[in-house]
Amino acid sequence: MDAMTENSIRQEQIESFGRLMAGFSHDMKNHLGIIRESNGLMGDIIEMGGLGDDEITVERLKKSIASIERRVVIAANMFHHLSGLAHRPDTPYSFFQINDLITEEYVFLERFSRLKQIDLVLELGDGLPALYNDPALLQHVFYRLYVLCLEQLSSGLTLVILTSRDEKNAVITFRFPGTLQGSLEQPSLENIQAAVKKLEGILEISDNGKDHTDIRLTMPSLSVD
Repeated sequence: MDAMTENSIRQEQIESFGRLMAGFSHDMKNHLGIIRESNGLMGDIIEMGGLGDDEITVERLKKSIASIERRVVIAANMFHHLSGLAHRPDTPYSFFQINDLITEEYVFLERFSRLKQIDLVLELGDGLPALYNDPALLQHVFYRLYVLCLEQLSSGLTLVILTSRDEKNAVITFRFPGTLQGSLEQPSLENIQAAVKKLEGILEISDNGKDHTDIRLTMPSLSVD
């Protein structure tokens, strides 16, 4: 099998996986809609006095209904972002806003930070340019850099992810206390560097006087041709 055929198969595999995830998220949003409607119906029955004068039961049910509503809202938001994440591979190259792309992925990174007791902070800049590039590959690079940063941190510390503008480019910065253990030349990071090169981006590290480390990814908008 030649390299071109293998790459084509890999791209189709990614697209298939994305479409399956998107279909799943759409179905789950429908199920959540039905749960929400049923939850609202229970609330209406209570308000109309359907349970008589049993105040203790009424109060318990009201608390349960409120809890279900909160969870449905959270889950619906997560499935909304999952749908966006899943659709990214539909078109290998497209225009997108970097803040939208990061927000989609951020929803799913919070759990990993929470498990390690790391405070994850997202600071999105204003006026960033729309990029024409490979959004699915960028999300992969974003995740791998996030994992790299998480490995550097101990419980109780903070990882800040910032976006900003550098002329016509968008910039993603991962900032954490201390210095990076290792370098971007490590064999384990070769795939990240290769992916960044394919995106025609620039990956840099600065330790800012050892007070904190910035891993800075500068992303250009490629030619539409």
